[in-house]
Amino acid sequence: MAGPTQSPAFVTAARGKRWVLVALALGTAAATSWLFASALVSGQGSGRGGLAINTTARAGAIQLRPAPTFTLQLFDGGTLRLADQRGRVVVVNFWASWCPPCREEAPELQAASQAHRDVTFVGVNVWDADSAAREFLRTYGISYPNGPDPNGRVLIEFGVTGIPETYFIDSQGRLARRWIGPVTAQGLARLIEDLRRSVP
Repeated sequence: MAGPTQSPAFVTAARGKRWVLVALALGTAAATSWLFASALVSGQGSGRGGLAINTTARAGAIQLRPAPTFTLQLFDGGTLRLADQRGRVVVVNFWASWCPPCREEAPELQAASQAHRDVTFVGVNVWDADSAAREFLRTYGISYPNGPDPNGRVLIEFGVTGIPETYFIDSQGRLARRWIGPVTAQGLARLIEDLRRSVP
């Protein structure tokens, strides 16, 4: 027995409702993407992947909390696990080869890493081409561990708003200091010493 026949007007209305639902879903996704990008943007310059380029150096606000754990596959083929660094001060620098202030601070970070051998320095490369990142490390003679953050997970969990940004983890594994913009070797020494004094 044949079912009830739907009128052309009913079919047209049903199709219209489906298109409205599709449009709403696409609109929601677009709005979410825009909000995500906006949350990452701060600073003076325009970068890639929604990140700003931080040209002005300044201390950033941060809430003392356990540092997000991560494992970094390094450019030299090794692996760095943040959990393995417990008991040491760790300096985590977010950078990209296309970022001018990152190039400005690169020699300073390398010098500080050599001057503070009891501190673990880690570079996290974001939204960059592998070849460009490797060339950057060669150009500035960077010897401390560096690796890419291909999906931006580490960047998001740390709350990075632009590059360069540098985070300081105390010996108890807590995210304790944040520096926005380029750092100097002298500034790094002060921040590290301040961090050590603040830990009981």
